[in-house]
Amino acid sequence: MFSGLFAAICTLFYIKLSFNVIKLRKSHKVGVGDAGHKDLQASIRAHANYIEYTPLAVILVFILEYQLIGNIILIPIACLFLAGRLLHAKALYDANLKMRVIGMGCTFLSLIVMALINAYLYFL
Repeated sequence: MFSGLFAAICTLFYIKLSFNVIKLRKSHKVGVGDAGHKDLQASIRAHANYIEYTPLAVILVFILEYQLIGNIILIPIACLFLAGRLLHAKALYDANLKMRVIGMGCTFLSLIVMALINAYLYFL
């Protein structure tokens, strides 16, 4: 099932973002918060922002797969979501606003498309 692979990839990237926060907390000796360290702030936001959107995508991918939507439609949309999340996280680390906007655009577009397809399939 593709949704299992998608969830696994999302989880592994989440763990990577978590380790980035842990590494910076150790290097700056910060247990809670960011103590004003810009790199730690960016890492915390990348981590938090990722988990704010990813559960919706995993649920939508699973439901679309359950409704037997073809992989030819599902995989590109899911990959667009992942690309958006990767771009957004990198943009936060690099303080690149243009890349951040592109990443959010990919994220929103993929979520909107999956939501609309799910709604359409409901009314069939």
